[in-house]
Amino acid sequence: MPNVQCHRTISTALVLVSLAISLPVSATPPIKERLPLTLSGVGCSSKETEMQKVLQAIPGVTGVNFNLVPGHVLVDISPSIVKSADVISHVNEAASSWQCKVEFIEGCISAPMPTASAAPHQHE
Repeated sequence: MPNVQCHRTISTALVLVSLAISLPVSATPPIKERLPLTLSGVGCSSKETEMQKVLQAIPGVTGVNFNLVPGHVLVDISPSIVKSADVISHVNEAASSWQCKVEFIEGCISAPMPTASAAPHQHE
């Protein structure tokens, strides 16, 4: 009888330890990056469906939205799986036959944060 209780205690302890170890790892959300892309050319407006298929077929692309900003596409990626330059290159390869060009927009959505200056600001 004491042997059975010992096995239950050890089994329970092992389950609790495995849960404690696995929970923090699964609770950490994956890092994502949003690529704001601009579409230019006469063939872009009619190829949204085709472009969405191309983007969604790229491993690491987690979301594609054509509706948030007119004339643009916002692409969510997992940078540990795919690089932004590879996404743009892949889409432009497909879009060249549509008379369309896709480019990265450097703007408020994607610009790096300015660094704080250690020097005091001069006011007039």
